[in-house]
Amino acid sequence: MRAEKTFESPASNRKFSTEYSVDLQRSSSEDYEVYDAYNLYEVYDVYDVSRSFNNDVHCKKEFYEVYDGYDTYEFLDSTDFNYGIGCNFEVYDVLDVYDVYEVYEVSDDYSFRTQMHSKTKLPAIMRFLVIIFRMFRSLLGVACLLATVSCQQENDLIKDLPGLLFKANFKSYSGYVDANVNGTWKMHYMLTESRSNPDTDPLLVWFNGGPGCSSLGGLFEELGPFYVNFDGETLYENPYAWNAKANVLYLESPIGVGYSYDTTTPGYFQANDDQSAGQNLLALTNFFKVAQPKYANRTFYLSGESYAGIYIPMLTDLIVQGINNGSFPNTNFQGSAIGNGFMNVKGLLNALALWSAYHGRVSVQDWQKIKNDCANNADMDNFDFSKYTNTSNKIDYVGDGSHCGNLIQPLISQNADNTEGFDQYNFYQECYDKSVFQAPPPAASGKRVKRSALAGVSAVHKQYQQLGSFKGTSNLAQNTATLVNRFSNDNQFGYFCWNEDAVGKYLNSDKVQNALNIPQAWKDQKNGWEDCRDSIYQNYTLKYDTTNQFFKNIITNLKTNFRFLIYNGDVDTVCNYLGDAKHIAQVAAENGLNTLSPRTPWYYSDNQQLAGFVQSYSGKNANGATIIIDVLTVKGAGHMVPYDRAGPSVQMISNFVWAANNAFINYTSQANFNPNIQLSEMVGSSTTISFMFAVSVVLLKLIL
Repeated sequence: MRAEKTFESPASNRKFSTEYSVDLQRSSSEDYEVYDAYNLYEVYDVYDVSRSFNNDVHCKKEFYEVYDGYDTYEFLDSTDFNYGIGCNFEVYDVLDVYDVYEVYEVSDDYSFRTQMHSKTKLPAIMRFLVIIFRMFRSLLGVACLLATVSCQQENDLIKDLPGLLFKANFKSYSGYVDANVNGTWKMHYMLTESRSNPDTDPLLVWFNGGPGCSSLGGLFEELGPFYVNFDGETLYENPYAWNAKANVLYLESPIGVGYSYDTTTPGYFQANDDQSAGQNLLALTNFFKVAQPKYANRTFYLSGESYAGIYIPMLTDLIVQGINNGSFPNTNFQGSAIGNGFMNVKGLLNALALWSAYHGRVSVQDWQKIKNDCANNADMDNFDFSKYTNTSNKIDYVGDGSHCGNLIQPLISQNADNTEGFDQYNFYQECYDKSVFQAPPPAASGKRVKRSALAGVSAVHKQYQQLGSFKGTSNLAQNTATLVNRFSNDNQFGYFCWNEDAVGKYLNSDKVQNALNIPQAWKDQKNGWEDCRDSIYQNYTLKYDTTNQFFKNIITNLKTNFRFLIYNGDVDTVCNYLGDAKHIAQVAAENGLNTLSPRTPWYYSDNQQLAGFVQSYSGKNANGATIIIDVLTVKGAGHMVPYDRAGPSVQMISNFVWAANNAFINYTSQANFNPNIQLSEMVGSSTTISFMFAVSVVLLKLIL
């Protein structure tokens, strides 16, 4: 909408202003001031942006011109938003203009645009001088902006990562992006650039779930190039890292997770689905515009696991809307990948009961009782087991204590109190040596309830006493990566049993935090880095227990071809493959997508070992865009697919991000990842020493 407002004023009055106020209940406000740096006409603008708790945004603008009292035009208005995204102003100096009017436009893309225009022409020579001055100042402004952006990019570069034992042939960055309009929500990011061609390879954005778990857990425990040794101080190489042919961005979301923080509220922990989606959108926008604008035109994808099954559909929906209305800075959005996603809460619960019944978790007699007494001999594949459960947070469900509730409880339990002796994230993964759970002592709590086959022995709950019989692997060889067994399933010497403690110690080291550019403001809040922030999980508000509406919005509104990858480790009990497969089948049916291919096997390695199965759905929307959804399983993997099946996972994701537009993906292909990996050279290796010695000799000769 457009509006104009005129103010006539006597020459004796040298300041003109209008006042606008709003009734704010339980709201916060921020003031922004913009000054004319050249002091040519003593012009300054004051903006007051107030955000109320009901997600309405009000903007007050006061304009003052201290000059000779000529006529000034001013416009003032406010508007309410659905998402409360914020206010963006473009400011132009009035200069030597006798009659001025201002146009204030509120656009459909949830942003404000302000322009000032001259109504009275100046003399020709004055107009020429004004034009020259404006051109000079514009060029100076662009130069300053480019310098500022370049400065942030370089400041975020990790120059020396403590404890790194191998030579990384890629750059890594660590810094912050704003996740709200006034910049008080600081979301931490890490970026590991591609090992292949970082200047052209696509960008893959990664979210861990929880809610409340850090994406740095994904980086250092799953898909990143750095794994932490048992000592919690050194880093060895993950040769199956997902940055093989992609630049990978890790966002610690929502605010309060990991190193992300609220500058005004120490220990911030309030979060819900809508707020998280808004934070993620603004953070990614800020990443493309300010933190790393070199990626602003790069092909990019979203990815994540677990509760990211809610984050990603919501964020995908918002990005598609932003691309359509011109508010999102990168239009090259081509797909989203969700691993073991929490996309349909009751659907996962009901599918888990079926999965458990056929994985030996209940006797045949009790299963028959459930059929007879509880389901009344109904179709068990479509029976709603949740009717016999209770929940306090809409995320976790337990039997309601009734006859049927007690029968169902063994089918849906997930070792929540750590007494059932299995890993709910991988039903067949086990940790036998209790000393593994006691080393090394982390500086902060916040472990996921996972990887704990023995109750009460984790170093999170007990002081470190003794290392026990397990001494780690660094004493067996200088390069831990050379010890990794690449010929069978257990290929990391029980890394999954102790990695969270090691990562916690590493990321709570002051020298590591300094290397990662973590500011003193975060340290002063005494938060400590935690793998999963319990305060966020316990206070999180789940609003959407199914993601159907977001898939519908996305599929309806897309204007360019797009693909989803829904992948699942097939032995995860937290977010099981059957529930996700049923959910996507429902999404496909609701949106007119047809089966593109039957369920077929895909393979990994030169001798074609079965890696899982894949099935695809496809269809076109009214805009002519083709949407493809690949539903894929990873055999033998649990919740953390990139760790449990490292090789197959990087082959899978590389084929996904490098697929030809609108083409069927051959996930067996080795075109984008060679399973016969080569380890990087170690720091301080003989080659390096010989090279440095040679350089020293040459320099010495030159000096002498």
